Amino acid sequence: MSSKPSLKVLAPDASLLSRRQFLGLSALGLLSLGLPGCASRGGRNLNIYNYSYYIAPDTITNFRQKTDISIVYDEFSSQDVLFAKLKLGAGYDLVVASDYMLRRLIRQQIIAPIEGFELYDDLISICKKEPWLSLCRYCVPYLWGTTGIGYNRKYVKATPTSWNDLWDEDYAGRITMLDEKRDSIGAALIRLGYNGNSTDQHELNEARRELLHQKRILRQYTNDYIDGLVRGEIWLAQAWSGDISRAKAANPNIDYILPKEGSFFFIDSWCIPSDALHKKEAVEFLNFVMQPENVAKVTNFTSYPNTISSSRRYVNAALIDNPLGYPPADMMARTFAQEDIGANEKVWDRMWEDIKFKH
Repeated sequence: MSSKPSLKVLAPDASLLSRRQFLGLSALGLLSLGLPGCASRGGRNLNIYNYSYYIAPDTITNFRQKTDISIVYDEFSSQDVLFAKLKLGAGYDLVVASDYMLRRLIRQQIIAPIEGFELYDDLISICKKEPWLSLCRYCVPYLWGTTGIGYNRKYVKATPTSWNDLWDEDYAGRITMLDEKRDSIGAALIRLGYNGNSTDQHELNEARRELLHQKRILRQYTNDYIDGLVRGEIWLAQAWSGDISRAKAANPNIDYILPKEGSFFFIDSWCIPSDALHKKEAVEFLNFVMQPENVAKVTNFTSYPNTISSSRRYVNAALIDNPLGYPPADMMARTFAQEDIGANEKVWDRMWEDIKFKH
């Protein structure tokens, strides 16, 4: 095994991987990372579960060299997969959860309070206000961004401004929506003038009709849209901001807007499962990865802003005050978080299955 493992992925171009594009590597993925397929028996261990392409290439290497902690690093495809694994007790010590899932994990006592994290005072201001002030007892906010529309200027006649543009029949077969129920159903609700977290059955029925109407012109539901935008196969995509930043770096015709009706912002957070066996090592990793210079490397690699205030001086200047990096205040004013909808999650699940597979 190489003494200098790197965060490599088995894809034609790692820079074009989506925030939530699953590589399906499992043990093979661990080999590509240069990491052991199982924890060390004699030393200290740490099992991490994260989104694909959501850490800097040298983060794991540098931490291992600094601490000699043996790491198993695994990747998941969606928050639903993460939840299922944690419910089964998969043995992870550190995982990354999005806003609404974080609340769900707290409510079901699946994650434990975090003790010993040293950088809470350096978190951005939103994390020091409610509801995040209370949530931070159970998490360390990590990376954040917005959900909007990515588009290829070469093929789109006019700059998109609204969610309506993803229902434009002139672009039939060239539009994609995220393969995430909270994002796609949420966008349909917002387009109709409703709350993107609605649990009202009448409003959900209207959103369902809108999505079924859109499905006739949709290329697909996918989180793997970056390469298609770059190649000109996809012209309009519901997308995450950091992904479009990487797409734009590969093709300057790619751009991003946050719809005028508003949209979601998200914060993905590190959490420690209640049944974690290596909580001390998990906190040690958090105190390492969230150091300003270290987390700035993550931001520079992924294009997603991080939550450490003092890291900005190490972040690439092109990402500051940029809708694709650190969005300006007027854009952020049109965003809101995805909330935990409790038992209504099952209603959304059934609706999403019906939209995707039954029609």
